[in-house]
Amino acid sequence: MSDRLAPVHIHPTRPIADGILFDDLDGAPLDVVNRLAARQMVFVTYVRLNRRPYGGRIVARSEAEAEQIAFGRGLGETVVGTLVLAVYLKGQSR
Repeated sequence: MSDRLAPVHIHPTRPIADGILFDDLDGAPLDVVNRLAARQMVFVTYVRLNRRPYGGRIVARSEAEAEQIAFGRGLGETVVGTLVLAVYLKGQSR
């Protein structure tokens, strides 16, 4: 999405832009995320909103399906790859 358009409202603590969730696994337990990642069903996305970069995740059977989902969200997300492993960093909230 172009930065020249009207500013997008980003939720302060969740991956939501203009009411659209851009992380299918928001709030999912780490073991669930990693089970899906082991099956190569979690695709990582990149989107730039209000001049800031954001990452998201899409659960899909294929990269082509993930790209369709990203397009359908209408935020200008790009699928950048497949998630291999998710971990919590020290000090990161769960």
